Amino acid sequence: MAEQKQKTYWKSFLGIPIYKIDWHWKRFLYKTFGFTFDKLKSQEVYWNTRGVSYYSEFFDSEYYKYEIFFQDLLIKELKNLNFSSFFEAGCGFGWNVKRVKKEFSAVRIGGLDFSAPQLENSKKYLPEIEMPFKVGDACAMPFEDDAFDVGFTMGVFMNIHASKIDKAIDEMCRVAKKYVVHIEWDQNNTTPVLREKRIFKTNIVSHDYKKLYEARGKKVLKFLTYKDFTQDFAKRFPTTKVGTWEQFEGPEKYTVTIVEI
Repeated sequence: MAEQKQKTYWKSFLGIPIYKIDWHWKRFLYKTFGFTFDKLKSQEVYWNTRGVSYYSEFFDSEYYKYEIFFQDLLIKELKNLNFSSFFEAGCGFGWNVKRVKKEFSAVRIGGLDFSAPQLENSKKYLPEIEMPFKVGDACAMPFEDDAFDVGFTMGVFMNIHASKIDKAIDEMCRVAKKYVVHIEWDQNNTTPVLREKRIFKTNIVSHDYKKLYEARGKKVLKFLTYKDFTQDFAKRFPTTKVGTWEQFEGPEKYTVTIVEI
C-alpha cells in the first residue's frame, strides 16, 4: 500500500506535480468553505516526491537569498558555543551543513534525511566535501549516543506530527552531547496573518520547543522570535519576491531555540 501510494504521489496531471495540486485544492477548500485538514502523520512520501525538484527550485527561484538570513542567525549563535562536531537532522541536500563546514572548517559534520532524492542532490551541491550523510528518520536516528556536540534542525521538526515529536526530541537529546539548536515554526510566536495562512497546510505542524525540552529537565539558553530579528530582516530585504509556486513567508516563519543538553 505504501509503495503504491508513493508511486501515485510521484505522478503529474497536465504536467503539474500531484503534491502542488493537493496544496492548491486544500487552500481553495479552506478559503472558500473554511475546511481544515488533519496534519500528515508521515511526510516521507511528500519529501521523497518534492525532494526531486526542491534542489533546483530552491536556487532557480532565488529563495535561498532569504534563507541565508536564518543561516546567518545559526552561525552567529554557534560562535557563542564550544563545539567540535555538528549534525543536522533533516539535512536535505546539505544547504546548512555546507555553510557550517565553511565557517568552522575543523568541525566534524554529519546529517540525516529520509528523502533519498535530497541526499542524492547533496552529491551535486557538495562535491568537494566528504559528507557522512545517512538515510534515516529523525524519530530513530542512525547515530550513537552523544555522537555530535551540536544537533540542529531548520524547518524540519515542523514536518513531524504531534504524535511523534516526543520521539524526535528524545533522539536529539540522545545524539547531541552539548547543545541543540532549532530554527522552527511556532504558531504561538508568529504573526496572526501567517498563522492563518498555514492552517490548511497539512505538512506544517507547530511545536512548543521550550516546553518540550524543559519537561526533560534541559536548560533553554535562548529563545528568539520574529520580534527579535524582523527589523534586521527588513533592513536587508526591503522586498521579498521569489519565482516559486510558494512565496517566501518572511522572518515570522521561524523561532530560534538553543538548548543545553
